[in-house]
Amino acid sequence: MFRLLFLWVLLFPLFSPPISGQTAANPFELTFRLPKTTASGALADTTQSLPNNPFDVVPHRAPGAAKSLAENATEPFRPFSIVPRGGGLPLYVLFWVVVIMVGFLTFSVATNRAVVGKAWRGFLNDNALTLIQREALGLVGNTPYYLLYANFLLNAGMFIFLVTRFFRKETYNNLSFLLLCIGLSVGIFLFKHVLLNTLAWLFPVQNEVRRYNFLIVVFNCVLGLFLMPCNLILAFTSDYQTLLVFWMLGLVSVFYVYRSIRSTAIGSKFLAVSQFHFLLYLCTVEIAPVLFVIKLAMNQT
Repeated sequence: MFRLLFLWVLLFPLFSPPISGQTAANPFELTFRLPKTTASGALADTTQSLPNNPFDVVPHRAPGAAKSLAENATEPFRPFSIVPRGGGLPLYVLFWVVVIMVGFLTFSVATNRAVVGKAWRGFLNDNALTLIQREALGLVGNTPYYLLYANFLLNAGMFIFLVTRFFRKETYNNLSFLLLCIGLSVGIFLFKHVLLNTLAWLFPVQNEVRRYNFLIVVFNCVLGLFLMPCNLILAFTSDYQTLLVFWMLGLVSVFYVYRSIRSTAIGSKFLAVSQFHFLLYLCTVEIAPVLFVIKLAMNQT
């Protein structure tokens, strides 16, 4: 009996229906790596469904926020875009502006005619500059120089306007641009004097700054006398304009190079004591503004 029961247990799997396997998913089965078949039994293309390999080198694509920057699609900054444009400045308006400037120069010279000769001697000689600085005491002594300095600022603004009109024809030939040029010349030199006085207030260089300020005033007084006839010719005649414009630009450059050489003698002792601070002042106050104006002109042309 025992043998029959044991035989039945051994033979039962052969005659019993097949038992279904485990239906639970194998956690260790890498199903995404198994080949997939289509309805026809062919292997399907699974290259697009596979996950990306983090070590694959793919072409860089700029994100959406920086796409315009990556493509350099932004418009460049144009400093002259806010400048009033337009042509057709009436000749009589320019005539009356020049008449006012000539009248102001006449009034400036009439207040003290000897100031013109003193300014010229101070322009040529350093000792004469020291002498006239001692004579120009207080508001009464400095007023004639300030009037000639104001004449220079007016003529400098007019010169900038006429030179710009010469190179750009009728693009900036309007009264608003003329007033802007005059205001720009006043603002640049006023800012320079304020900066120099601030340096004199912060550091023990009061005497040197006072002398340098007076040197700037004297040189600009002389330069303003040269700019007046040049502006008259450029404003009302078309003959020899090219020669006159480049000649005056060269003359202005010579003036400022000569003034830089004269001013070097004032700050020479600081060059031996503190070379870094002297170089810092030279780059920020003397060289940087000139390079900035040149860069604006190059961008405009």
